Amino acid sequence: MSPEIIQPPEWAWYYIAVYFFVAGTSAGAYFIGAMEELFGSGREREVSRAACYIAFPLLILVPIPLIADLGRPERFWHLFIYNQGGYPYLNLISPMSVGSWVLLIFSVCTLLSFLDNLVADRVISFPLFSRYYNRIPRRLYAVFGSLAGFFIAGYTGVLLNVTASPFWAATSPFMGALFIVSGASTGAAAISLYLIWRRRNSGGEVERLEAFDRVVMVSELVLIALLLILAGRTALPLMTLPFVAMFWLGTVALGIVAPLWFKYRFRRHPFGDAPVLAHYLCILAGGLLLRISLLQAGQL
Repeated sequence: MSPEIIQPPEWAWYYIAVYFFVAGTSAGAYFIGAMEELFGSGREREVSRAACYIAFPLLILVPIPLIADLGRPERFWHLFIYNQGGYPYLNLISPMSVGSWVLLIFSVCTLLSFLDNLVADRVISFPLFSRYYNRIPRRLYAVFGSLAGFFIAGYTGVLLNVTASPFWAATSPFMGALFIVSGASTGAAAISLYLIWRRRNSGGEVERLEAFDRVVMVSELVLIALLLILAGRTALPLMTLPFVAMFWLGTVALGIVAPLWFKYRFRRHPFGDAPVLAHYLCILAGGLLLRISLLQAGQL
């Protein structure tokens, strides 16, 4: 299809890119926590506990930009209910419908894990919760929630790949993969900030989290390179203002390369709180700017 006759989707970044970022960070954090829950020793639960305390509150924010972008926010329930029959409805050929249902499943899993941790930390002492929340269902939430979270983190990128926008279509299938690793990195940064706030940012779990994040950030750079090679001339908007500042400076330089250098430089040495906070905040800002840049560049 000729680019001249393609109608841009006109997605507002402050709705869609923010939704991509918040949902991806929540999914990434939950996935990391679930992996620690499923494959960790069980003696340390600081990372998985922090992940559960982050994932659900972030997910509460997701419907706000998502519903606001619908144009008719009062009709959001049509994503789940067939309006002529009044029964639950899933349209398997609609990415929006499938994504909404998986988002609902992920929300339930994050809520159960959130409540589970409140019980374990004795914030909730109601006997009914204490009796039924134990390690077996905790792992069940982790399995189903991590699968749903993995889907949520990647499907937002796939959603762009299946559109008629030349830039987005040309980057298939790497946009979804890039959003997954970016969500894992911002999720790890959010967990680390929580652990710093709770003064629990030490030990074997934290070292594994940092090692995981280093691998993820290298993968992010590789995927960005592959994506740009595939995109070719359709990625030229990224070489113009304001994308040079947002994408190259904000995402690549300050959001990935600088924090990655910091992690390798100080991986065997203790460092103070201030530099650590700064590099985690850079990772989060870079993740948001990545989604804004790729969303806006595809609409030019």
